Amino acid sequence: MEFKENLRYLRRMRHMSQDELADMLGYKSFTTVQKWEDGTAYPRVSTLQKIADIFEVDVTNLLNADLRQSQYAIPILGEVKAGYDMYADENISGYEYCDNRQYGPGEYYFLRVKGDSMIDLRIGEGDLVYVRKQDYLNDKDIGVFLLNNSEVTVKRVIFNEDGLTLKAANPAYPDRNFKPEDVRILGKVLYNKVEF
Repeated sequence: MEFKENLRYLRRMRHMSQDELADMLGYKSFTTVQKWEDGTAYPRVSTLQKIADIFEVDVTNLLNADLRQSQYAIPILGEVKAGYDMYADENISGYEYCDNRQYGPGEYYFLRVKGDSMIDLRIGEGDLVYVRKQDYLNDKDIGVFLLNNSEVTVKRVIFNEDGLTLKAANPAYPDRNFKPEDVRILGKVLYNKVEF
């Protein structure tokens, strides 16, 4: 059984503490997660599904595949403003090695965050957001947007009759409304890799 190794690997890949994962799962202490990772305890089936959802992996792979053996070099493409007034810049500044099999086929990249407009979603200055390149999003998804062919930003999108609203996750930043022709969707943010 690969579960304990996969759990430790996925948690560390996201730079998530045992406390943070325990809190996300509704546990008061990290000790339960610690026991899962050392193999002395095992989560319930319903909790396994929650863990799989958090890390966006299939439950079968979480239990049986060796997720550590599927590392891919994913480029870091410049910086993206978690605020406004940032111009697009697609210079490759390095690579991160991670597993993207759970997201299916496609093109993936990281962007380094500047600013604090998404801080309430734990996307802050210096973090890397992991993005699947795509030109569509569902309502309330977090995405990367090119505004007026010059400014790139990370925001949550709300679609409406007149166009779309880009919402920050920081009350200091107002919502911004756009017509569809003024916004290009560059990708969907899949998760945030916190940099220490």
